[in-house]
Amino acid sequence: MVLLFWLTLGFALAGLLTGLAFAVVSGLRAWRNLKATSSKISGKLDEIAQATAEIETHLDRAAASSARLSAGLERLAEARARLDVLRAALDEARSTVTRAVPFLPSR
Repeated sequence: MVLLFWLTLGFALAGLLTGLAFAVVSGLRAWRNLKATSSKISGKLDEIAQATAEIETHLDRAAASSARLSAGLERLAEARARLDVLRAALDEARSTVTRAVPFLPSR
């Protein structure tokens, strides 16, 4: 009976130690995975920060280009208005010359 007690106690102790070893190994594995995941997340966050900085640069350039484009469109509208005035004056002059040519003396 005493032998059965010691065998059962040894078996229980072996089970306890095996469970403890399994828990330690699983905990270490989880810790390593956590560290690896943390470093991957940190790297991705750095990439996102860099991409955000590049986007800000592109947006600033786009805003500057938009301002230049607006100024250019205003100059184009002014030039187009001047061209329309000059065309109207040219058409009027042609009309006047066309009407006056028949009355000019021939050589």
